[in-house]
Amino acid sequence: MSETTIEPPLLAPSSVSRPALMARLDAASKLRLVLVAAPAGSGKTTLLTQWFRNRRQRRTVAWLTLDGPVPSPQALATRLLASVAAAGVQPPSATGADGAVQTLQTLLAQRSGDLLIMIDDVQHAQDAPCLALLDTLLASCAPGVHWVLSGRCMPGLNLPTWRLRDQLEVLDGGDLAFDIGQVTQLGRKLVPEPLSREHAERLLEITQGWTAGVKLGLLVHGDHGDFDGGHVDIAAYLQREVLNEQDAALQEFLVSTSVVEVMTAELCDALLGRDGSQAVLEKLERSQLFVTAQDSHGLAFRYHPLFLGFLRSRLAADPARQRALHARASHWHAAQLRFAEALTHAFQSGEPAWCAELMERAAARWQQSGDIAEVVRWCERLPPQQLLARPALGVTFTTCLVLCRRFDEARAMLRHLAADPATHEGAPFGFHLRTLQQILQAMLGEHAALGVEMPAADESDGDAQLRGLQLVNRAYALFCAHRFDAAWRLAMRAREILQPITPYGEGYASSVLAMVERAKGDFGSAARRVETLWAGTRNGPRNAAWANAATALAVLRYETNRLAEARALCEELLPLVEAGGTYETLVAAARTLARVHAAEREPEAAMRLLDYLHGVLGGSHERRFAAQVGFDKVRLWLAQGEPVRARDCAAEFGIADATEWQAMRPYDEAWERRGMAQAALLSHAQRHDEARGVLQVLRGSAEAAGHVLRLHAIEAALASNLWETGARDEALQCLHTSLLRARGHAPSRSWFDDNPRFHEVLVAALQVPTMRRLMPEHVLRVFGAALGRSEPRPAHAVDALTARELEVLALLAQGLSNQQISARAQISMTTVKWHVKNIFAKLGVGTRVGALVRARALRLV
Repeated sequence: MSETTIEPPLLAPSSVSRPALMARLDAASKLRLVLVAAPAGSGKTTLLTQWFRNRRQRRTVAWLTLDGPVPSPQALATRLLASVAAAGVQPPSATGADGAVQTLQTLLAQRSGDLLIMIDDVQHAQDAPCLALLDTLLASCAPGVHWVLSGRCMPGLNLPTWRLRDQLEVLDGGDLAFDIGQVTQLGRKLVPEPLSREHAERLLEITQGWTAGVKLGLLVHGDHGDFDGGHVDIAAYLQREVLNEQDAALQEFLVSTSVVEVMTAELCDALLGRDGSQAVLEKLERSQLFVTAQDSHGLAFRYHPLFLGFLRSRLAADPARQRALHARASHWHAAQLRFAEALTHAFQSGEPAWCAELMERAAARWQQSGDIAEVVRWCERLPPQQLLARPALGVTFTTCLVLCRRFDEARAMLRHLAADPATHEGAPFGFHLRTLQQILQAMLGEHAALGVEMPAADESDGDAQLRGLQLVNRAYALFCAHRFDAAWRLAMRAREILQPITPYGEGYASSVLAMVERAKGDFGSAARRVETLWAGTRNGPRNAAWANAATALAVLRYETNRLAEARALCEELLPLVEAGGTYETLVAAARTLARVHAAEREPEAAMRLLDYLHGVLGGSHERRFAAQVGFDKVRLWLAQGEPVRARDCAAEFGIADATEWQAMRPYDEAWERRGMAQAALLSHAQRHDEARGVLQVLRGSAEAAGHVLRLHAIEAALASNLWETGARDEALQCLHTSLLRARGHAPSRSWFDDNPRFHEVLVAALQVPTMRRLMPEHVLRVFGAALGRSEPRPAHAVDALTARELEVLALLAQGLSNQQISARAQISMTTVKWHVKNIFAKLGVGTRVGALVRARALRLV
């Protein structure tokens, strides 16, 4: 029989002060029952020892530590009587072991003063008779008797009764977890050199604040590069204190299920080849065996990161078993159509044929849904021969490469497919290869390909989805070549074909239609189309289809001066398009956000985004996008009063003088944007006549091409130029022409941002009745008296968090690591880090703890 300890252990010299928990225990100890249930190494005993030693001078406190299994209720009662007696409360008369239960019950029922009974390691009294005794004592003891039970599991007591009576307080592993301040405090005691903030945060993320993990992590501070659950010290501790305490069947369950990130009963049954996993998972959670439920229904569970790493290190000792478990996990996830998880396990199963077969299934679905970046990412992990051995997969991969604008790789893949006997011209995939070649030529803007008229759609002519994608990509290429009517017709045909097949393809066609309509000046139709597109995708998965719709809406929101909405959309968009978007969506999202930053007097943030785009586009062939970025950078430097830096920036984009804008040429957007930058430089240098000459050339070119959208921008710049030189009537006439053409959908936000004096022109225009009538009331309301010039925000103002940022913030408040947030929210680690960075910036904090304090003050969590 184990000895009974009736005094708490001595405090470790490295103990950390926990004033908040002490205060919580102070308040809770007035209740009937306090439970402290947390895994081994969570600091339960240390916490209670600190509290006991600080409080026993003011209260009568009995301490009992159960050092091993309690054989019977009588033995438990005897030990409790001894601890109560040691606290100065003597039983009415001496009693033997057989009468200990009755004596203890009578003593506690008749107790008139305050008495606090603390039982540590209560997991050793979990058999039914001992639990029945504790339930009886809790129910029958006097009101002044209070209990604190501490152990590695939730005891099987009648807890709902005490919870309903508001007489129960529970402290679990999350409550006992260290925060960043406590990690740093402990580091000062255990680590000779100062602990950096970065290392403390990393340690907190790895350990989730688990006390033993934090201490061991600090003690191996010099070896922190590979500190995880497989580290020799952590592994030895978990092996001795946790795994060895379980029976063989449970050990097998723990090690086998560690192969997956998130466990469900069905998945665990599939891994183990037997039923009954739900009961085991619930038992593990109740037992505080480093398992937490991931939902309120207890259907999905996850191991603590360090425990998971430890279990996986044990599984890695048996590679054959490990591969077999990965294969089972892969097949189970595939049956649930959860292809990303299925592929993750497939590539670790050592079954290349299964990887290729699964990839072929996944690629077809992902292409339809718009997850084209996923297709590319996973296909790149397959050996080239596997792609060539499955022509359908090779075609899908090549299609997604084209859609991602990775043209060189797509061209190389086409060559390999064409050279393979299975996909030569006479084979069934000949149509696919020809169509992909035509798409590639169209996307590269090869004029010969654009000049060939497309044959009418024929349902018998190959794959309808590929044919629709061919049409929409050709439409986009025609849009870039400023052949708007032809582009609109092709995009409409593509939308009709793709609508019943692929939401991504339909959304792509709708986006092209909206771009064409904006370019032609049909702003009302374009706005309605964008709103409809967004309504159909806003609640869908964050993939390419969602990104297309969100990008179009962000641009619309910016141009209509709804800057907060545009900002929120762009901030949610950027992590997605950075991870696998196209140049079109990336440039549109980043430029729009940069313009919002500039409009809200945040030029440094705007310039950082433009510099980032400049770097991304530096090695590409995307002249149009590079010119857009160049114009924005020049304008921003000028707005900050930095003409020298603006000229240097222009030189980087090949803008030296106005020579190439002396005569009109066929419209080219890159040429036009660069010309706008040159005109801005000339105007800033007070060379207004030269600037006006450039703008007039640009206006003629855009007008001849029918590019109404850019014509508006040029005329706004021209009106501002005329106004600044004193030609006020000509400036108003220029603006009047633009307003007539816009049919109630002007001015746009960019008119103000691109031209510092434009607001003066508009103020004067509002005094002319015929011009004021051209601007409906809703336009005047949008821009208001300040005409779009927003006031500087107070330093304490908090930007609106996006829905996804609020979701991430809520998960942060649960104490989850970035990796856990990634799995829970189904977003990549890169996206999680982006959202966390934005949350910190918007709340004006630099740490997770600061974010949570600020968020609670604002009632965001």
